[in-house]
Amino acid sequence: MDDTFWEGTLSEGEISPIQRNVDIVKTLNGRGIVNAICSRNTFEDVKARLEQLGIWDDFVFPRISWGPKGPLVKDIIEKIQLRPETVMFVDDNVTNLNEAKHFVPELNVAEPDVLETLLDNPRFKGKPDPEHSRLKRYQVLESKHKDMAATDGDNEAFLRKSDIRVSFHSDIEAEFPRIHDLVNRTNQLNFTKNRWPEDIEEARLRFREEVEADFDTDVGYVKVADAYGNYGICGFYLSRKDEFLHFLFSCRTMNMGVEQFVWQKLGKRRVPIQGKVGSKLEDPIVDWIKVVEDVDASTETSSASAKRLKVCIRGACDMMMTSNFLRTKVDTLEELNYAYEGWEIIASPRFVALTRDLKDDRNREIIAHLPGMPDGRFKTDILEETSDVYVLSFSQESFHGLYQSKTTGMIVPMGHFGLPYHLPGGPKDKFDYTSVSYDDLVNKYGVEHVSQEQWDFFRKEFVFLGGFNKNLFLKDLRYIFNRMMAAQKKVIIIGLNQAVGRDHKLLEFFAEINSIVRPLAEKYKFDYIDVNDIVRSEDDLAKDGMFGGAHFDRPAYKAISDKILSLLPASAA
Repeated sequence: MDDTFWEGTLSEGEISPIQRNVDIVKTLNGRGIVNAICSRNTFEDVKARLEQLGIWDDFVFPRISWGPKGPLVKDIIEKIQLRPETVMFVDDNVTNLNEAKHFVPELNVAEPDVLETLLDNPRFKGKPDPEHSRLKRYQVLESKHKDMAATDGDNEAFLRKSDIRVSFHSDIEAEFPRIHDLVNRTNQLNFTKNRWPEDIEEARLRFREEVEADFDTDVGYVKVADAYGNYGICGFYLSRKDEFLHFLFSCRTMNMGVEQFVWQKLGKRRVPIQGKVGSKLEDPIVDWIKVVEDVDASTETSSASAKRLKVCIRGACDMMMTSNFLRTKVDTLEELNYAYEGWEIIASPRFVALTRDLKDDRNREIIAHLPGMPDGRFKTDILEETSDVYVLSFSQESFHGLYQSKTTGMIVPMGHFGLPYHLPGGPKDKFDYTSVSYDDLVNKYGVEHVSQEQWDFFRKEFVFLGGFNKNLFLKDLRYIFNRMMAAQKKVIIIGLNQAVGRDHKLLEFFAEINSIVRPLAEKYKFDYIDVNDIVRSEDDLAKDGMFGGAHFDRPAYKAISDKILSLLPASAA
């Protein structure tokens, strides 16, 4: 401060304020550029003088003591959570400048004459912030650091007392200017660093292309608040399948555990990290953050109860996409279709009912000799009954052919992505795998991870029954529904799209499934969501060339998710 911000040395007598410098501080705050103090002085004296000038509250993180300035500057930068290359330290003593550079090599330093033209320097142009919102955020951060010091520097203990809340949102277009700014401006916690064009309309088109490039796309933004204030939109993510294209957060949330929590909440998908980042996602395991409906709500209704509610989601594409919205509102256990060594592992009722057959040692031995059977293939929470609510869809009933053991009569669905899948006869028309020799299996169809011994056993032991079997499906449904009713579980059935699309054979098949499932659901007094109340035209279908089935546009899955949430117990919804 001495001979830089004002003329004279405060400890030696009266000083003379430099109005230009007072104006610089206020102007920079109006541009969203914050000001800190590093001064070799007595703290109380500097504070009293700046209060007289009406400018004390225009500074953050004052470091005023008689110690060396280098460590103080370093502490300011670490506490304020800025990259050193975005900070300038001004001092009239070259030794102090060099000392600061020693402790923070990337720091910008300058002597007081830089102040004469500082406001005209393009680096200090900033962005209009007439409400001083950025200054207020750093004042909140300063307050948090003071409170953390009261916990003897135990960051986790402090965070557990901070009432950190996040909310997940999907209306990206409505908040696009802020999200555009996050994508292009964040660095420290931008793990992917895939930038958009600076022109906002070009960026909007790029975003839409990214969303529509793959059906299995999940996208959302994150708001954050805690006991100290509301930080607004602080995070954005966009993933395709199990990999993030965008995963980034504002430095406002640095050291709060937000990025780790969101990564964990979204299923720890792969993050292709680009460049330097200021955080590790694997550590710590964050359990001090709560998910709420919207952190902006004036009367915050914490979803701690909803978070404790466990929802088992079982099905194919429709449930996979719907779960993207559900998992940010409640705890989910997702039993969805997946690939294993080329085999399609589906969440069909048949595999639940097969557990009865597996009580027979002979059937367990038969299954052990089959390809495409990963560990835990028959594990399901329908049997373990740990969830509070079960959301079930049955579009996968069109996927696989049925094969019956000649020895025991056990019926097993089998399906491989490399073998003929869609046949002219429609969903019920299935290809007979037992007609395929091992040589054709490997050389014609390119199937891997299957030994000749396994294939020969399968062809000898099983007989092909064909595709969908109504009586078997109904029998399996009753088994599941009886278990759910006996366990007094809430069950929500998702109906299938039987009206919109161009694959008329598939629509007819889905209509048949609905005609079986809906009356049974009503008999058991389970909730039933009619998807065609939501999917009404081809505008509601995914833009992936499928034109039907269970592939919808994102707003349709959001509507299904909202309907599910509305059916949850009042204390959790």
